[in-house]
Amino acid sequence: MEEKNRFSKLLEYLMSVAELKNYTLAQELQYDVSYISKWVSGRMLPAEKMEKKILEGISHCIVESASEEGRNTLLSEYSLDDCEDLKLAIFDNLEAEYFYVRDIQKNTGANVALKTVYYPELTLPQFISKMRHPVLRRVKSLDIVASMDLMSMGHEYRLQFTRIEKEHEGGQRGYPDVHFSMVINLQPEKWDYIYDTIFLINMLTDNILIDFQLYADIQAGGRAVFVVKEDFAISAMLISRDRCMSVNVSEDTDNCNALYRNIKILCNRERLLFRSTNIRDMIRNHDYIHTLLSPNIRCLVGHMTEHFLSEALFEEIVQDLEKSGKLSVNIEELRNIHRLVRNIVQKSHIRIMIYESAFSNFVVTGELDFFNYKVKLSVQQQFRYMEYLLELSENCENLDYRLIYGQFVSDFEYIDNQCIFLTDTISYLRLKSSAKRNGMLVINRADMQKVFEQSFEEFWNYGDSVIISDKAEIISYIQHVLHGIKMISCME
Repeated sequence: MEEKNRFSKLLEYLMSVAELKNYTLAQELQYDVSYISKWVSGRMLPAEKMEKKILEGISHCIVESASEEGRNTLLSEYSLDDCEDLKLAIFDNLEAEYFYVRDIQKNTGANVALKTVYYPELTLPQFISKMRHPVLRRVKSLDIVASMDLMSMGHEYRLQFTRIEKEHEGGQRGYPDVHFSMVINLQPEKWDYIYDTIFLINMLTDNILIDFQLYADIQAGGRAVFVVKEDFAISAMLISRDRCMSVNVSEDTDNCNALYRNIKILCNRERLLFRSTNIRDMIRNHDYIHTLLSPNIRCLVGHMTEHFLSEALFEEIVQDLEKSGKLSVNIEELRNIHRLVRNIVQKSHIRIMIYESAFSNFVVTGELDFFNYKVKLSVQQQFRYMEYLLELSENCENLDYRLIYGQFVSDFEYIDNQCIFLTDTISYLRLKSSAKRNGMLVINRADMQKVFEQSFEEFWNYGDSVIISDKAEIISYIQHVLHGIKMISCME
């Protein structure tokens, strides 16, 4: 019996979970039931000119017709909470499989891809297109490894290689069973301390919803290998910033797993660049306090944090969190840490760079990153927060400020700016995204620490086109922000 194509397999599975009969779907789409039978059996694909309308109808019918149990199964498999998001996710999945099968039919005349295909040479856009296999829509469970000479690729291709994301807007709770381990060739001696560092932070942020681990090893040099365990692999040798050769694409399980094992061996703690953590562990292991007591404190602030809170405002926030049951850290321990933070900020020499967008976003959203909890401040609380920051700016000679007004690199003009806290002992990134989760990453290797230290110095001394270093000008800007908060308060 001829093997069914990927589209028909997915369609049959979704209909079985929803307990959706061919006849019911035919009525919904206003098609003869024989067409539905041919789509499910793999003998035919929906007409290309009607593809979008048909797949939207199928997605709608699957979600609406499913029992509560079936709908919950699908929500779980796509890591979603909302039925409208589920419809979009199912449509996206069906469409990816549809066009995958359609391309196979056009190129080979078959319905099912060959187990292994060889290409002597491809451009990177062609490679990336083939790498975007429909299996990546299977967010319930994926185990991916890659070995990439990422920093040798053209700027325009890097993010396309690294983003394992969905085309729809769901999944804000994350995809904990999607594991992605990437090995890169670090080469600090060739590092662009402005562009490459911002790219790296953006890559980490883009993958915040999944279990993403980044490693470094020289064996990734000149390679472009991407493997989904048991399902799919594509490998090539990188010959320039935009071309590769000896490209092998495989859906053979044995080939995929052999490649997977070869790369997975490199994914150990010695090669790990960033160690995932959370605020509770940082406090319990005393890492948070070490970052405060360490010499040479440098901060790059992309969003407002707990470091600039008055005593009274801190108490209001921490008590509200405790009442809501969201606080997973001992409240007395937090109070002790906050007192230490205030003393450090008021008396120690600290170099701080703050993005202008951190101020503007704070005024518009009122969102504060409070020990990695997302807290929404009232307009009055926002005003008090900024008042205290102004007081620190005017009275603390030990604080050395820079205001980043704009972007260092136009390629990343619309990304979220992140927080980096560097010291001579422990350094970490605090990433924020549109997701419901924040990411905390401790820098795990000395070479990566040196990269970030050098990057900070280059940011600090970048020049007047982006960096404002005049203290009076910075104070004037903070006063302007306070005025803006006053204007918003008049609207309420």
